Amino acid sequence: MAKDTDHWEEHEGESHLSFEKSAWKSSRRRRLAAQTEGGKEGRGPGLLVLSVGAKRCTVQGPNGEQECRLPSRLAARQKAALAVGDRVDLVRRQGAFWVENVRPRTTELSRPDPRNPRRRRVIAANVDTVVIVAAARRPGIKAGLIDRYLLAVAQGGARPLICVNKADLLEGPDDPELELLSPYRELGHEIILCSAKTGEGLDELLAALEGQLCVLAGHSGVGKSSLLNALHPRLDLATQPVRHGDGTGRHTTTRSTLFELPGGTRIIDTPGIRELGLWKVGAEDLSGMFEEFLPFSSSCRFANCTHTHEPDCGVKAAVEEGEISRLRYEAYCRILSSLE
Repeated sequence: MAKDTDHWEEHEGESHLSFEKSAWKSSRRRRLAAQTEGGKEGRGPGLLVLSVGAKRCTVQGPNGEQECRLPSRLAARQKAALAVGDRVDLVRRQGAFWVENVRPRTTELSRPDPRNPRRRRVIAANVDTVVIVAAARRPGIKAGLIDRYLLAVAQGGARPLICVNKADLLEGPDDPELELLSPYRELGHEIILCSAKTGEGLDELLAALEGQLCVLAGHSGVGKSSLLNALHPRLDLATQPVRHGDGTGRHTTTRSTLFELPGGTRIIDTPGIRELGLWKVGAEDLSGMFEEFLPFSSSCRFANCTHTHEPDCGVKAAVEEGEISRLRYEAYCRILSSLE
């Protein structure tokens, strides 16, 4: 621990807060310390992490947001060890607050780190619902990405909800784009069509998320920040238009941040992505993660059937008979190919 303290003393001028200059701030510090003192298992639920940087994070303290520093043991593996939505305990040293302990998580949404696939990156922690945001147009519904998100959400233990933004661009209820959602409806996944521009579906979305900690995740350009602005205009988050040439999105959100809406709903906005890797999912695990395959896989001739080239495959037969969605089966084959 001394090493961390010494490191900070060399950079003390970076601090945005000076607790010694104000009696009010000193009192605030004592209240925060009282809530978090007590070692690695502080009393209460711990403090909620609102955002995370390279060597610091921001937590929700008893009197507002509080910046904290990360010890080297956390900073070195920060993308896996600490995420927005985590609950932490703090200790006070040398006039500053440090994260001492990260509480066990109830759920998480994670992926392999794009820069190093052998390391895990946690996108959000302790969320009740993962809102998988797609767009009806510009860039359009990316079913393959939805499939991957559903697998990642199932791995992490949260509830998925599919939200299709830009519904105002649809050509009515028979728009061919909506056919891509049919397999998810058949599986019982909740789907909400909405428009950040017109307000369509926003009340339904708010009702579905009321009182929960949620995360918005999806492809770049689907309008996650625009949705948040529509749900709570006072946030006034920056947004960017989609490129009209290729329909791809531009990164507006650069890091995950938690926002609180009226009524107790808390939403984590995350940077958009164009592909989603799956953490420690092998080819032998994948078929069991496609829940609609399970009733038919027992009919396969081979116990280790991959449901691709083997004869007498119960899953392939179910696809041919229309009992399993062909779109979902094709998604399975694409993901399987990427894992081999």
